[in-house]
Amino acid sequence: MKKILLPLSVFGSMLLSACSDDNTVFNEPSPIRAYETDAEILAQFVDVDNATGAFFINPDKKITASDYVVNRSREELMMVSTINRDKFTRDMEAVNGMLRAVKQSGNSTAIIYSTYSSDKLIEGRITDTYGVTRSATRSINGNTLAQMVVTSDRDDARQFYAPRYVTMNVSANSSSRFYLYQLSLGDTSNPDAGILIVAGVNTPQPCHSYIISNNGNSDWLSVKGMNLVGDGTLSVSFSQ
Repeated sequence: MKKILLPLSVFGSMLLSACSDDNTVFNEPSPIRAYETDAEILAQFVDVDNATGAFFINPDKKITASDYVVNRSREELMMVSTINRDKFTRDMEAVNGMLRAVKQSGNSTAIIYSTYSSDKLIEGRITDTYGVTRSATRSINGNTLAQMVVTSDRDDARQFYAPRYVTMNVSANSSSRFYLYQLSLGDTSNPDAGILIVAGVNTPQPCHSYIISNNGNSDWLSVKGMNLVGDGTLSVSFSQ
């Protein structure tokens, strides 16, 4: 019987192939952090576009004073997984879609935004009945005129005597990452004379204060609220 002799180079390559097949090393995929962990980081970078009135993630935002020297916060942002970032973005765009619809309708008197760093008010439709301005400081004193908690249930309107200028305090307590509420101001003849939109990302921020100017003919103010996005409550109080 004739022996089949293989060249040494071929025999060597076969041997290496056999060894590598038996000792293959697979790199384990990096574990994806819990969504809430990454969402908390992303939430700190949420900002408001003044031109479009939409929320967006601003990677250049400085979260702490040290970020102006060594930007650790941005490094944390870069470590957020793509999967978690996409989910967060989808939730944010759901709110942005409703904000665009509100803006295009031209029916809102003002939109109140809340982020980790600040609250912002963007005026909408100009009316002769109600005006809204941001208060320079949070109002903690004053004679309380009315209080209400807006939930997902349909709430009846609250009516109370209102002087020319009223301080309104709003505070969101949402279990969802983003929220959006509608507040309707008016009187018995026109309960939707003024429409306020309160939107934001769930943050540990305290309540914010705004000045409502009652320019109408009635001294009575009717207020009702509706939860449009999110799972939580919006506490609203009016004081003199």
